[in-house]
Amino acid sequence: MKIVLEYKDSQFHECSGTPTTAVTLTVDDAQKKLILIVPSGSSMIERRAAERNARGIEKVGFQTAKQGRIGRGYELVVEGHGGGLPDRLRHSPREVY
Repeated sequence: MKIVLEYKDSQFHECSGTPTTAVTLTVDDAQKKLILIVPSGSSMIERRAAERNARGIEKVGFQTAKQGRIGRGYELVVEGHGGGLPDRLRHSPREVY
């Protein structure tokens, strides 16, 4: 089962129907993946904030109204080129060393 979360007001929200924002996070229970989609028109700040929130969901999950907590321990996959983030900024210095 796939659940789509939309990114607005600096956090992810449950989506009823089609998403109204361009940045979305799809929770795929079958493959145990979180798929973050950031279109090319998004700014680097918006992309980094959405990615940071998605990494939080990867660690602790997302509390839904009907199904409880979902997405905990899933693999995060980032799709799209929003913000044009350079390779040297993709990882935290703490992760490199």
